[in-house]
Amino acid sequence: MSSGAEDAYEDAVDAPPSKRPRILSKACESCQVKKSKCDSARPACGPCRLKGISCNYRQRAQPGLPRGYGKAVDHRLSSLEENIERINKTLEAVLQQVGHSDNTSQQSTAEPILCENPQAREETRQPIQMPAISSASPANIRQPDSHSNYRSENELPPDAIIAQLVDLFFEKVYTWAPIFYRPHFAANMKSPERRILLHGIVVVAFRYWKHPEPPLQTREEYIQASRDKILLETIDTCSLISTQALSLLAIDAIGQGPSPRTWKVMSMLYTASQELGLERTHSPVDIEVDTPLVRNEDLNDDLDLSIVEGEEKHRLFWLIYRLDQYSSVSRGRSGTMNANDIHLPYPVGEDEWGLPIATKWFEAMPQPRSTAIHASGNVLWHCYIDVMVFLDRTNQLLVKPVNLSLPANCQEWQSNFRRLDTTVSSWFENLPVEVRDRPAQFDPVWMILHATFYLIKIRMYTVASFPSTSSPYLKPSSSARGLCRQSVKNVASLATSVQPHELDQLSPMFAFVVWVASRSLIILWTSGYESSYVTMPADLELLLWILRQMGSYWSSAQRYVDIIQLILDTKNNPGGPTGLDIFNDTRRTAYGVQNRLGKLAVNRAYQGLANSFDFLDIPLLDTADFGFGRTSSLGFDMVDEWL
Repeated sequence: MSSGAEDAYEDAVDAPPSKRPRILSKACESCQVKKSKCDSARPACGPCRLKGISCNYRQRAQPGLPRGYGKAVDHRLSSLEENIERINKTLEAVLQQVGHSDNTSQQSTAEPILCENPQAREETRQPIQMPAISSASPANIRQPDSHSNYRSENELPPDAIIAQLVDLFFEKVYTWAPIFYRPHFAANMKSPERRILLHGIVVVAFRYWKHPEPPLQTREEYIQASRDKILLETIDTCSLISTQALSLLAIDAIGQGPSPRTWKVMSMLYTASQELGLERTHSPVDIEVDTPLVRNEDLNDDLDLSIVEGEEKHRLFWLIYRLDQYSSVSRGRSGTMNANDIHLPYPVGEDEWGLPIATKWFEAMPQPRSTAIHASGNVLWHCYIDVMVFLDRTNQLLVKPVNLSLPANCQEWQSNFRRLDTTVSSWFENLPVEVRDRPAQFDPVWMILHATFYLIKIRMYTVASFPSTSSPYLKPSSSARGLCRQSVKNVASLATSVQPHELDQLSPMFAFVVWVASRSLIILWTSGYESSYVTMPADLELLLWILRQMGSYWSSAQRYVDIIQLILDTKNNPGGPTGLDIFNDTRRTAYGVQNRLGKLAVNRAYQGLANSFDFLDIPLLDTADFGFGRTSSLGFDMVDEWL
């Protein structure tokens, strides 16, 4: 726009408004409201005169800009530009002050600048005194929390801490979860694709940290960040490495106790195992008779793996299988992995990694082993996997619903019970000498193998001794009580042999076995089987001590203690221990115990009970509809010797 045109525009804006008559609305307000036709007569329209009402016309606003609008806009723009310039100068002065190395150099450099420009000094004085800026002193900027900064950038501890955590993992966890070949792991652990494994190491190994630095809160932040990292990466990725990291997260989840998080992690782990085909491998002598028409895996997939990678793949599956069985037992559900679908060799010995060793292949129904002839030097792990198969078959028998109103069904269940009990006992009696006898040095695998065998016995005999429902065709077995008490004593003997410095090498599954033994002992004690009700059994004191010690590493162990302690603290109540009927009710599942005992112990150990679970969780059929009430007592009335 030319200068002449601008002047003309300003003159037009600044000139006084003309004396034009105001424009009135064509229709009056009354006719507009009623939406009737108006003749716009003045001073009153025809419809309003006929009705005898007041007639008013609304005035319209004058078109165009108000007077002085242009000058007002120009003044505001000028003020805004001045404010922006003033802010820029203030920020420059603040950044110059903060950028110096210390307070002394800051004062010596900033003072000449402020003195040379008094106006800038007046403008910068107020922003410098603002709390948000004054709190960011050079000392605070130059000395940040090193752990916090590293965590925000990397989510992993420094390399020195990572190295110690790796050593802790191979010392405390690897003995019962040997899924890595240590030389291969150490040589490649810093590669980008294997970085997720370091997050798994952080999750499971930081619980054994004894040094004061980093502090506990920082360690917990590292652990939580690694948990989230593994979950996020394994959702979008399915590989052998990501599944190894997810298995470490599953160990951590089981160690915290059963919860929706634990079950979902196990579901992800099972799905990844199925997608990778970990449960099956093809040997060169295999001949495929039944060919699926649709499948993702190829027969030659395993041929591209090295011997070390192939062994890691097999060991990863066996870890997943064991975690699945323990998780299923605690939930009262059958295992998601069927032993009949497994076609894998047993793990090789630690000194046989990377060697072309022909090992024995897994059998869905373990057979008694010769006490003198062994297929491999890793026979201990072979027997451990076999006992997990028996745990699975026992759990299937106990969780299967039974119609207790039919005598034929009860007799069939009792027959299957006796057959399985005999098979398990025969297998254990025929174990090789080095597996059956206690080793000279502490071996966590030997401990958990024998503990799992006694877990099978305790669960079976507890169900036989105290059925969750009463039926004239399935009565409690009196001899099962004695067998159950002997199995509990065997678990206590195992616990006695463990030295305090060896407890940190036991897995959370061992704590689960101790919990089962403790609860069964309390049921026997409170039902009158023990000689004295007043005096707590000595074995129970020992088992509780083991759980308290293991609670320092696995929070689930402390939750078991809180549940038992609730019963012991109230044992002298006039009406009996608080929640004893709930505690002794073998039909209740995890959430049943939580919902009932959690309310009773809200001021004692509610947090410990929030994720507690029943050791049986057996959904047997409630026969109330058939006229058979639940057992009102756990005594020796209505017993039968069918075992």
